[in-house]
Amino acid sequence: MKISDLQIDHQLDQLLKLHPKRIDLSLDRIKKLLSKLDNPQDKIENIIHIAGTNGKFSTLKFIQSILGAMNRTTNAYISPHLIRFNERFELNDKIIDNETLSVILNEVRNTNAEKPITFFEITSACFFLAAARSQADYTLLEVGLGGRLDSSNVMTPKLSVIASISNDHHDFLGDTLEKIAFEKAGIIKPNVPVIIGQQPYKEALEVLIKQAKKLKAPAFVYNEDWNIKLNENKICYSDKKGEIFLDPLNVNGEFQLYNLGLAIAATRKIENQNIKNALSRNPHLKIKLPGRIQQINNGKYFQLISPQNELFLDGSHNEDAAFQLNLAMHNMPQVKDLVMILGMINTKDPINYVKQLKGIVAIKTITIPDEVSAISAEQLSSKLTGLVSEVSPASSINEAIRSLSNDYPRARILICGSLYLAGQVLKYN
Repeated sequence: MKISDLQIDHQLDQLLKLHPKRIDLSLDRIKKLLSKLDNPQDKIENIIHIAGTNGKFSTLKFIQSILGAMNRTTNAYISPHLIRFNERFELNDKIIDNETLSVILNEVRNTNAEKPITFFEITSACFFLAAARSQADYTLLEVGLGGRLDSSNVMTPKLSVIASISNDHHDFLGDTLEKIAFEKAGIIKPNVPVIIGQQPYKEALEVLIKQAKKLKAPAFVYNEDWNIKLNENKICYSDKKGEIFLDPLNVNGEFQLYNLGLAIAATRKIENQNIKNALSRNPHLKIKLPGRIQQINNGKYFQLISPQNELFLDGSHNEDAAFQLNLAMHNMPQVKDLVMILGMINTKDPINYVKQLKGIVAIKTITIPDEVSAISAEQLSSKLTGLVSEVSPASSINEAIRSLSNDYPRARILICGSLYLAGQVLKYN
């Protein structure tokens, strides 16, 4: 029987009701459920576990592209989704279909027997069961929040990978970089190699290295054991095994170079023999990174702007990501005024986020559609008053785009502040 998206949404809504909180970090509930399911996570081979504040998804996609060029199949667990929940489960390089997903959701819910469990915990159990039944050469697991107590952290991986760490989720992970890094370092396992990406804060790096040493986990660290840089219009990746040259990236943001390097370092650790040949086919140029400094060149929102406007979408929501976004915006070839449409959820810090973005001419704030945790457009506008000369709320994405385009017909319009907002824009565009 054909299962509709509406039916899947109904099943997911039922899972949301199983726990009063969206987030309640613990491994006890999911371990009990997985035990009832005969521990599918232990039947999955070659898991690559990926943590970090920024860059997890991009790193996962780069690893996936390189492995694909080596004719290796992958399962992938991604969080959050942008448009459809199905995006979170990739089985043998394909997004799960509604029929397979529906069966898994029902089975796991019935096994759980209405016991209290968070949405992310029970859906993580669903992924482990689906991946165990759809064996691939590698399974890529993206951490949802933190690492130590994240629902994905219930197995022993073949490799741990840690991307950039910065300030975010203070209410769950702690109020210092050291505490946040300790939570992320929770994915490091005894004697399992860990690949550590470029870290903007030395405090975080020190914690990661300390934990790796404590657990006797061989650490391969950016700028010590491997490096990546752009040199004369060629990317040069280097480590103790030698250099690899490949074509420059075609996605926006210089920080993506570090995510690519982390992906190469990770893949080289487990598949060194054929990686040069795979990279010579430039698999990194074929990936799509929706909602990551993505230029919108078609669709209904694109129709609202003038011919001289440019429209960009980015899901960044913390200081360091905003800093990198700022660099990307100002390194674009054509100089334009920058105007912003901003929507954020109530666990984020809009003031420090906006402070990272220089030269903003005007901001329209919006309430993220269909998001219960969204800061209202009016509250957001009030918080930002004084940071930028022109800040005002808009009733919708449509109104915000139309208004900014009318007032600034040659500007670069940037929609940002939340992956949930990015998902809404992609969904309705």
